[in-house]
Amino acid sequence: MIIYNKMFAEKILAHVEHTNRFLLMLYKVPGIGENLYQKIVFEDNRKLKDNLGRAAEVFLILLEFLRKYIYVLLFMYVPYRIIGHFCPLVASHQETTMVYLFFMLSSLCGSIANTTIMAMGDRDYLMIRVFLISPYMNFFGKLIYKVVTDFVYFTLILSMFGVTFWRALCLSILTAACRPVGEMMAILIFEKSKKIYNNRGTFNGMVMAVCVLLAYGLPVFTRKVGAGWLWAASPLAALIMIIAGAAATAYLWWYKHYRKIVQEAMYLRRE
Repeated sequence: MIIYNKMFAEKILAHVEHTNRFLLMLYKVPGIGENLYQKIVFEDNRKLKDNLGRAAEVFLILLEFLRKYIYVLLFMYVPYRIIGHFCPLVASHQETTMVYLFFMLSSLCGSIANTTIMAMGDRDYLMIRVFLISPYMNFFGKLIYKVVTDFVYFTLILSMFGVTFWRALCLSILTAACRPVGEMMAILIFEKSKKIYNNRGTFNGMVMAVCVLLAYGLPVFTRKVGAGWLWAASPLAALIMIIAGAAATAYLWWYKHYRKIVQEAMYLRRE
């Protein structure tokens, strides 16, 4: 439990903040606000407060699901429909196209360009400097949360956009396993190539540009999406990436210089 509290300290703090914010909103509702304030503040009804906190979390989970749904809708399904309007072979293979676009934009691009280890936000500063959570625990908590939520959300969302459930499941597993590999690559860049690290904004921009051009340009240029891309949503591909992800996780687990990375990130924020 101690490890859990340290690893997910930011999420625990966020839960308390969301609960309090939700309660303040309810207190202002005519008719029930005053009665609710009386029960929670003066009568110290912890059970009622906890239940309202859970309701707030359910709402935020649905909101996060909606954000990811809109991401898939705008960057994958809408481009599929637009390209399919001019390329009938793309239009007739919705599942293959959705698997291809998701692999290029999320599994590949997202894992390389949108890493957790190099993202030093205000919340991370609060956890490390004020709450004295070790950078190691803070990083692993964020990574685990990201992997689990992406796996659950994208499995459901891909199923809504014409990808069969088992292929959506395999593709989500592959994507989840790609995340630790991307984090390991970011650390290796930090350790081995300061030039790329110091210009990682440009590097990430180039990665995103290449992935976007391949994702949207290749189907337009070839006027189809090859059926071979369904292999990315196969059990074999998921198994291979699970092995690669496990090896990357082992590297991340035994890496000893997280504090050095955080100090560098804090220095860059001050600059």
